[in-house]
Amino acid sequence: MAKYGSANVGFLLIDGFDVTGVSTSLTDTTTATLEETHGLGDSWAEHTATGLRSATLAADGFYDDASDSANEALAENEASSRVVCYGYEGNTIHKGMVGHTGAFGGSYTRTASRNELHKASATWTVTGQKDDAMILHALGSESASGTGGAANNDASSADGGAAYLQVTVKSGTTPTLDAKVRDSADNSTYADLISFTQATGVTAERKTVSGTVNQYTLASWTHGGTAPEFTFLIGFARA
Repeated sequence: MAKYGSANVGFLLIDGFDVTGVSTSLTDTTTATLEETHGLGDSWAEHTATGLRSATLAADGFYDDASDSANEALAENEASSRVVCYGYEGNTIHKGMVGHTGAFGGSYTRTASRNELHKASATWTVTGQKDDAMILHALGSESASGTGGAANNDASSADGGAAYLQVTVKSGTTPTLDAKVRDSADNSTYADLISFTQATGVTAERKTVSGTVNQYTLASWTHGGTAPEFTFLIGFARA
């Protein structure tokens, strides 16, 4: 069984803002809602799952006022729905990642203490779904259109899935990025499964698909504009 440490956290992205390097801890909690179902005469408490789950996410780190870092990503956005992704097995294609959608920053705290660097922390309550996903394009830069390596699920699945796109950096003249997740039954003939909204700058998106997802999935991307270059992440979770 593989063990992972802090060096294996490949990224922590909030709506396209990369806050990995200024974060020092990350706590991701999923809770199943239980209802007390014991009745009169019972001598022991009894609980039954209602089928409802909830998620919270908390991060601590250093205060950073850079235009693409923690303070801009978090300050005055407590009531905004965010797309948050993090990689706990490194930043490598086909490794695990987690995606949150509807992540509301319920609190953002800045702390100044004597003889210490300023700190910042945030806690999100997730209204929506948490997805345990797979990286189909590791966070990195691409200056040309391309296709990622195929992920083999060993069989098709029947309940759809969710795809994540995080774009952290762009350059060029009127650059565009059209990113997709594609699937195939034989790793030869591929069809579009999910197409993201065309990206022209820093952005994040989660899109879903229903029905059958074939055995193989991969990411593809097409650049437009003059000298376009994008740094981005693509992940996919089967339902």
